[in-house]
Amino acid sequence: MPLSTMYSDSRIKCDVELHQYTTVIRELIRHEDDVTNHRIMWLLITQGLIANAFVSLQRVKGIDLMLPVVGILVTLSTFVILYKSYQARGYLHFLGQQAKLGNLGPEHLPLDGWPRMRVKGWREEVWKCPWIGSASDGLEPYLFLPILVTFAWFYVLLRTLVTRDPIVVLVLTSISVTTIFSVFCVVWVWSQAKDEEEVLNKKTNSASRGATA
Repeated sequence: MPLSTMYSDSRIKCDVELHQYTTVIRELIRHEDDVTNHRIMWLLITQGLIANAFVSLQRVKGIDLMLPVVGILVTLSTFVILYKSYQARGYLHFLGQQAKLGNLGPEHLPLDGWPRMRVKGWREEVWKCPWIGSASDGLEPYLFLPILVTFAWFYVLLRTLVTRDPIVVLVLTSISVTTIFSVFCVVWVWSQAKDEEEVLNKKTNSASRGATA
């Protein structure tokens, strides 16, 4: 069913003409790219400060445990917002395709890249996998850098806590980092898909109540 006919409501108004939808979506994608670049720079600057403190305060007791943990938490926090921007760009590409086909209604033209109400099942239209658009995206800085930084800090942390054998630490670090990011991506996409379903159900229930009244 075309998006323009889904949950149609005569009260919905839009200050953008239909032929300008693709232009608006391009600007939203450009905005998400800028936001992603700013967050990557913030990550690199913050990690540089933490790494500098780690090297400078090596002789302070407990610093070899505290700063790696701080570095990991900061990186994971950054990855959350970077991954959200990544998903938002995928959603905007989906909307752009629908706009070119003339299927995008005003109720689905977002004000930001990741709106509260989203079209259910959009990932199947533009991505082969719900968690990542293509395997090559894993090498992009917005995904690769947080994983690499987390790997480095985990290596330092496990080398202090577990063993100094580099092979053992490398294997344990690889398993830990892979598990953390894989589980996060699966849970995040699942939670967002659940929200989308709830929103659509609310829209459907509201429309049913209106028709009954």
